[in-house]
Amino acid sequence: MEISCVQCNLSFKMTKDLKTHMLQHEGKKFHSCSQCKYSTIGASHLKCHMRVHSGEKPFACKQCNFACTQASNLKSHMLTHSGEKSFICTQCDYSCTTTGILKRHMLTHLEEKPFSCIQCDYYSTTAGTLKKHMLTHSGEKPFACKQCNFSCTTRGTLKTHILTHSGEKPFNCAKCQNAFTKVGNLKQHMLTHTGEKPFACKQCDYSCKQSSNLKQHMLSHTGEKPFACKKCNYSCRQPRDLKNHMRKHTAKTGA
Repeated sequence: MEISCVQCNLSFKMTKDLKTHMLQHEGKKFHSCSQCKYSTIGASHLKCHMRVHSGEKPFACKQCNFACTQASNLKSHMLTHSGEKSFICTQCDYSCTTTGILKRHMLTHLEEKPFSCIQCDYYSTTAGTLKKHMLTHSGEKPFACKQCNFSCTTRGTLKTHILTHSGEKPFNCAKCQNAFTKVGNLKQHMLTHTGEKPFACKQCDYSCKQSSNLKQHMLSHTGEKPFACKKCNYSCRQPRDLKNHMRKHTAKTGA
């Protein structure tokens, strides 16, 4: 029998796991990193975090050059080779590779967003998402690259950035020789082979391969032009159009 958290409805099989989870709501963190501001409720979490500083990646994929700091991450990575998505949402057609991702997805079906920002109207379904949001107010970028001046708000973004120095592209296409630094980019690339266009407009027959393209398309229905020129009244739907427009002002100044 599973036990549910009264604050966010997440379920756990063991009481000790629920107690550990409740510490997130209480904001308690007992283990702190000696090299940065990271803190956590579990000693094992801190041990994994320290590998970010040491660069150690003890878990390696046997099918490609991918290596990571946690066994669970390697297990999730292996699914990119098999294509298996064994965790299925009971309320929609969504499926994914890990139970953690599925749990986060299930929160999208809940109307309740118990975590609120004290500086704006932002609400989130998880404490972790709220924590990332708060960095937009503080401007803090706690994850810094040791090889250049790059810094960012999430460990995942830093990990991807590091690949630009090593040149490593651990996510390989099984149908051609393309390789990518992000699994999301590989998934996007795979659509060029399948021809699938999963993002569909609800107001017309338009469909596309990327959510960003759909977002741009929706502006044609709303009439919104979010990119405005600071030197005249011109506005447009796409940043490239604004960039082209600004050249007119530059040309006049040069003349």
